Amino acid sequence: MKGMKPPNDVQDLLDFLVAGLRRSLGDNLCGVYLRGSLALGDFIPATSDVDVLAVTEQPVSETEYAQLVALHAAVDTLPNPYANRLEIAYIDGAALRRFRPGLRHPTLGQGETLAWSEHYANWILERWAVREYGVTLFGPDPRTLIDPVSHSELGDAVLDRLGDWAEWAIQEDDPDWLLPRRHKAYVVETMCRAVYALSCGALVSKPAAVTWALRTLPEPWRSTVARSQTWREDDTVDLSIMPEVRRFVLWAAAYTPDNTQS
Repeated sequence: MKGMKPPNDVQDLLDFLVAGLRRSLGDNLCGVYLRGSLALGDFIPATSDVDVLAVTEQPVSETEYAQLVALHAAVDTLPNPYANRLEIAYIDGAALRRFRPGLRHPTLGQGETLAWSEHYANWILERWAVREYGVTLFGPDPRTLIDPVSHSELGDAVLDRLGDWAEWAIQEDDPDWLLPRRHKAYVVETMCRAVYALSCGALVSKPAAVTWALRTLPEPWRSTVARSQTWREDDTVDLSIMPEVRRFVLWAAAYTPDNTQS
């Protein structure tokens, strides 16, 4: 099996979820897959999300959507430490096969409620990851459901996401800057993952990307990455690291594989 054996609490959550999806969606449920760190094998119990993709034969109906809302409300009441760290999207088979912009799908972010949300280019990256590394909880091999994603498509999607990050970085009044240091560690690790993808033509987990960055990136960015690892579980709000993190984001957004200088 690809991925890693989930911690017992995560497995309990997944068992509850899959059983609920089979009841709620019946024959319309095609497959359920782990994505993210559980699929890539670098799940960190203290900080990682539980990322799931549910595939339906046909788009979710209004009746099914109401049943899914009730299911996720039940998940929220579980005495399980990962119940509020679940992220899931529901995509029908025709829409899953190849990303098309402008489509909306039932999607649940960590700590949020299920809602119909438009999916953007990051879902090209999600498709690639599920196709290459997704762990099947129910249904067929995900390679039968998702067309191959080319290196150029992958690179374009990474650049698109980096553009969004650059826009965020230049907004000094964005409330995310008031989030604690551990959020800035997440930002730095995300940039490492993006730069790795542009350099190597593949996605890896954030820990693997950080390891690569510590070996590969020039100064001062290597030191920024090293410092960020001390912030990973730090709840201190520290505006003094804001300029350094901003510069790293903007450098990553302008990165090309032959542009490794500071």
